[in-house]
Amino acid sequence: MATDRLRTAHNSHVDVRKAKAVIFILPPQVALQTNRPNSQTHFEMFSSSPAIVFTATLVAKALSATSPVSSTEQAGLLCGINTYGTSGAWTSAYLSDFSTTMSATVGTLAYGLDSLVTATEVTTPVITNSVCNVTTYSAIAAAVSACTNIALTGITVPAGDTLNLSSLKAGTIVTFYGKTTWAYADSDFDMLTIEGKNITIQGAPCSVIDGNGAAWWDGEGSNGGATKPDHMITVEKLTGNSVIKNLYIKNAPTHVFDITKNVGLLVKGVVIDMIDGYKILSSGLDAAHNTDGFDLSSNNNTLVTNSMVINQDDCVAITSGVDNVANNMFCSGGHGLSIGSVGGKSDNTVNGVTFSNSNVVNSENGARIKTNSGTTGTINAVTYSNITMSGITTYGIDVQQDYLNGGPTGTPTNGVTITNLVMSGVTGTVVSTAYDYYILVGTGATVSSWTFTGVSVTGGLKSCNEVPSGITC
Repeated sequence: MATDRLRTAHNSHVDVRKAKAVIFILPPQVALQTNRPNSQTHFEMFSSSPAIVFTATLVAKALSATSPVSSTEQAGLLCGINTYGTSGAWTSAYLSDFSTTMSATVGTLAYGLDSLVTATEVTTPVITNSVCNVTTYSAIAAAVSACTNIALTGITVPAGDTLNLSSLKAGTIVTFYGKTTWAYADSDFDMLTIEGKNITIQGAPCSVIDGNGAAWWDGEGSNGGATKPDHMITVEKLTGNSVIKNLYIKNAPTHVFDITKNVGLLVKGVVIDMIDGYKILSSGLDAAHNTDGFDLSSNNNTLVTNSMVINQDDCVAITSGVDNVANNMFCSGGHGLSIGSVGGKSDNTVNGVTFSNSNVVNSENGARIKTNSGTTGTINAVTYSNITMSGITTYGIDVQQDYLNGGPTGTPTNGVTITNLVMSGVTGTVVSTAYDYYILVGTGATVSSWTFTGVSVTGGLKSCNEVPSGITC
């Protein structure tokens, strides 16, 4: 059965004849069925009105301590993609990548962050207080003030307003149902803010958080043009056992996540879908620009895992912080897995980052470290481990100390030092006009502290003013 097969159904019921079927009853009158023909998992969505029925074949995986996104949670995300994703955009290749990414297990992670995955998750209780069951934007503030279990259903945020979850009570669970979106405003404003202790932010099956990005897109992103929100979702100062999970997010105006000053945060099972942003404008530019998936700064012990980013800029960009991990990531169309840029900011220390077990495809860069010319700071103990890449159009592995937002200066400086860099099992291909390796570092750079093992990126050019042991450049 083709993994992207679509067909129309007019069923008003759900077939429960399979003994091992799992049924979700979802508003409005939507149900999801799973069964396991031929040791695989088969999902179908049914509606009481004519609807697209999505069929995907996924490797069946029972929930365990090492699989952070269960087959049930995967099914819920797929339902959201089917319900709200652009018709025909989710190809069989994307669906296969979804399966691989979400089903991947988590072994032992750097800094002991696998403990975040194996921690006991909070069970969402039934809402008994009507104040906590929110269907209008105006009712959100009262729910935040009174409730520790909040359901947000079909919310449209008025123009220029913030969906403010920055004053949540400790231990609050917030679940997004249906479609959450924002009206257009010609301004830079916070769209969604999240803060608190022991907080759970989650998407219900068949839900979407839609940033209405097309209303702002002009091909210039945050670099110019129309005034736009700088980040769609700001996550700040989450502490305790906080988790963000099972979110299908699409069409941010510019950057998606700004994750800053959090401790012990787990992010898992997130799909960022900026496929609509590839539309070519009359200017010749992609409509969406600067659509970073995850921007992390000044975090401690934060894990982003088993997530999928299809966008036009950095998949993950870590600019500062201590002991953070991005694991089991799928990145397509953007700028890859990045450190930086570092230098000239309020926090210019990166100490302990691991990118692991991830796949970067059809992107400008694979693995990239960028420091701002003429600034100071520290990048230490960064590891890229088991990273595969293909279809890279600019740099496979890129380490440059001459970066500026407008483009490289060509004059590297070593004010932001890069020490104890590890590349292990980084492999793949670039297009013939791209660079397998591009290393441009300033005088005094400690390339001798770098360790490259099992690194092989091929297909393109090479340019290195310093060559670490383990590669030929």
